[in-house]
Amino acid sequence: MATKREHAVAILDALESKSRLKSRTLIGVGIMGLFALLIAFFVRWQYAVGGALLVLLLLQITHERVTVAADAMIATGLEKLGWNVEALEDETSMKKLHELARRNEG
Repeated sequence: MATKREHAVAILDALESKSRLKSRTLIGVGIMGLFALLIAFFVRWQYAVGGALLVLLLLQITHERVTVAADAMIATGLEKLGWNVEALEDETSMKKLHELARRNEG
């Protein structure tokens, strides 16, 4: 059975993952664009378009899966703590969540 501290840490980790997701997706798109340009220059532009579409599809799937996983982890953690989703918008609740994450139980 997980402790309150473990649930708080899981919620905070999921929130951090969601906040970093957009920037990491944009970095992935930028790198993909660079490789697509290199492929178009050295091989053929059709291969570059096909590769870019394939990588964009993989990035989209990854983005959706990470979002769903983070949302599920947040919902599960809040449910185990007995909190509502609205608690994440409240400053005092977030302070309490950080205190729970720092606390050592046991």
